[in-house]
Order: sequence, then C-alpha cells, then structure tokens
Amino acid sequence: MTFTEKNKKALFFIILGLATLMLLAYVCLTPYMSDDYFYMFQARKATSFWDLIKQQYGEYLSNSGRIIGQFNIRLMLLSDKWIFNLLNSGMFAALVLLMYGNVRRKKKYDLFVLLLIIVFLWRYAVSFGQTMLWICGACNYLWGSVIILGFVTFFRHYLDKADAVKRQVLLAIGTFFFGMMAGWCNENTSGGGLVLILLFGAGFFLDRKKEGKKSLYPFMITAVLGMLTGLCGMVLAPGVRSRSQEMGDEAYTGLVGLMSRVYKTTVTVRELFFELFVILIIALVILVLRQKLKGFSKIRKNESVLFTVAAAATSYALVLIPTPTDRAFFGAGIFLMIAVIQAITDCADDEAFGVQAARYALVSVLCVWLFFTYMENLVNLARIYREETERVEMIKADKADPHGDGIVVVPMLREAFQNPYSNMHDSDLTEDKEYWINLFYEIFYDVGNITAIPRDEWDEKYADTFGQPK
Repeated sequence: MTFTEKNKKALFFIILGLATLMLLAYVCLTPYMSDDYFYMFQARKATSFWDLIKQQYGEYLSNSGRIIGQFNIRLMLLSDKWIFNLLNSGMFAALVLLMYGNVRRKKKYDLFVLLLIIVFLWRYAVSFGQTMLWICGACNYLWGSVIILGFVTFFRHYLDKADAVKRQVLLAIGTFFFGMMAGWCNENTSGGGLVLILLFGAGFFLDRKKEGKKSLYPFMITAVLGMLTGLCGMVLAPGVRSRSQEMGDEAYTGLVGLMSRVYKTTVTVRELFFELFVILIIALVILVLRQKLKGFSKIRKNESVLFTVAAAATSYALVLIPTPTDRAFFGAGIFLMIAVIQAITDCADDEAFGVQAARYALVSVLCVWLFFTYMENLVNLARIYREETERVEMIKADKADPHGDGIVVVPMLREAFQNPYSNMHDSDLTEDKEYWINLFYEIFYDVGNITAIPRDEWDEKYADTFGQPK
C-alpha cells in the first residue's frame, strides 16, 4: 500500500485546510470597498439588533428582497473585519465539502475529486473577487450558495434513507424552514436549487413507483413548498419591483427584448463556461460510448445531466431581468462544476490509458496553474491593500487635523496591480467628487469632498506633503 493510500484521510483534511488558508490570505488582503461603505455607515448607526432588523425591512420595501444575504452583510460590517475573514474562509471550505458530497460514485476520501473541486473554484468561479472575497458579494453569492447547496445535499441525503426516518413529521417541518431559507437566498440560484429538488424528487418517485414501494414522503412536499415560499417572498418584495422599474430602460421590449436578453445570456454563458462545457462534453461522450448513458432511464438519473439542467435554468432565469452582472451567474457555475466533476468521476473506472492520463493530467496542470496564479495575485492584492490603507490614512489624517479643510486628494490605484481577484479597480475613487463611490467615502469618513487623480500626477503634486518620495 502506498503512502498516499495509507494516509488518505489525513491528506484529505490537510489539503482542505491548506485551501481554506489560501482563501483566508486573500480575504485578509481584501479591504472594504464599494457598497461596503454604504452598508457599514447604515449598520453602525444601529444601536440595537432590532435597529438592524428595521434597516433590513426598509431595504426589503425599497431595494432588495434578499433578506438573508443582506442581513448577513449588516452583521459582518458591524463587527471587526477579522470575524468576516474567518467566517468567509469557513464558508469556502463548506462549499468545497458540499460540492464533494454531491459527487457520487467516488472513492472514500477521494483526493482527486477534492483537488479538482478546489482548482475548479479558483479557475472557474464567476467573478471570484466579487463573489468570494468582497463582503457584500460573498454574503450574497458564496454564503447563499452554501445554504442552497446545503439544502440540496440535505434533501438528497434523506431521499437515500427515506425508509429509515422515524420522525417524518419533524423532518417535514424542519425541511420546510430549511427550504424557505434556501429559497430566500438568491433569485436565480435558489430557482436552480428548486429545479434540482424537483428533478431528484421526481427521479426518486418514478423509481420507487416502478419497484412498488412507497414513493412520496411528507418532507419531499414540504421541501418544494419551503423553497417556493422563500422564492416568492424574495422576488415579490416591493423593493424588487421598484428596482426593476429603475433598471427597466432597455432599447427593446416585448418579444424582441426577450430574444435580445436570451442572446446576451448565451454570449455570457459561453464566455464564462466554455472550457467547462468542453470538458463536460468530452466526459459525456466517453460515458455514452461505454454504454453508461444508454436510454432515457439512465440519462434522467445521471447527476451530470441533472446538474447541467440546473445550471442552464439558473443562467437563463436571468433573461427575466435587464442586464444582469456576471456575478449573477455564480450559482450556475457551481452547479456546472459539479456536473463536470461528476462526469469525470464516472469515467474513473475506465482502464484505458488515455482516459486515466487525461484525468490526472487535467488536475496536475490546473494545480500548477493555481500555484503560479495564486502567488502572482497574492502580491497584487498586498499592493492594492497597502495603497488603499495609505489612502484611508490620508483621509483620516485630514479629518483629525484641526487646520484641515475637508478637501482630500488621494492617488488612484495603480493599474498594474489590477487582477481578477480584486474588485477595487472597478470601484475606485475618481476625479469626480460627486461620483457614487467618492460620496460613500465622504459620508463614511465625514469629510467635505474626496477626489482621486492618477498616481503619477499625485506623486508630482502631493507626495512631499505626505512625506513620500516623488
């Protein structure tokens, strides 16, 4: 027995721990940015937990129906940043484990599957800096996906042991409330989770009916009802209607507008997930040739197919809203990654040398890619963090100076430090003191006005003032 085989469990948790620490380092180097300042200003005006609830209710009426993610934002911005750093890294580890748990027919403590999930997340997770590291984004997308996928995993677990459950009523009640929470996380990803619940539930029902066994349990019904309740509570929020009206100015309306949005969604899916689709198609072709996907019965039960359907539903649900941002496809990417990894895992027992070589070559190349990409962007994040810290110190120094005039000029971030794991450049301060992010800084730090100019220009004009070399 090899060293790896003898120490599989220990290696599994060492790899998971290292992956969590890698994410933690990036989160620690991600400063407050963008909407963080707006919600932080609001949250820190609250004098009690009840005040936070009232703030969230006000937002439910005026802006967003995502009460779970948005309320988590307020809690995190009310506390020290290190609390979010630790919790968010734990959420990343939870997402890895939930994805791992939804891949079936793998080995015990399967290191190949674990590594593949980790490198896939770093390479293919949509808008990583916004959805995994930024407080406002992570609380909605990473944390929301953990809750949704957690519920799907919970549901699948009890489908597998439905006959063994003794307290069906308690399970049904708990399933309803868990499902409601999962349904209230994110409009399209929660919808994709509901699609998965329906697909897995329908497959269970048909198989058990065929076998002449009990095919419908109370928790299966309350799972769907719970998710529908959460979804309706979110999408029917008054704030969603008012926000949709504000965003509703489009060049095309009606059927032409719908076709335009379908086209834009398709282009975005291609741009974000083309590599994943290539890998998925190759793996599925191998499974078809090996008779593992022969006939409708096998296709409808294959997890790769079901998670792909959920990914498509999660993506194309976005045609119902105008101009979604890329990060809205985050949940679709998670479902698609599970589909791809499941398909690759199902090819594992193929003894053909080419198939085995391709599997291990894929994960090896991606691990090498991750090492170099991680190290390069770790330095870039540290540089951005340093520059943002300097800017905040300049603003605070002017605020504390009794002779300060409340007019602060700071340098913009250097373009050379821009990278896919930071959203700072996309929400950087500008020369326009009336720009939205400038206003957020001004309000939060309570200064007259803040403007930012390119770094070279700032060095020429102001470096000596702040004791920095030109």
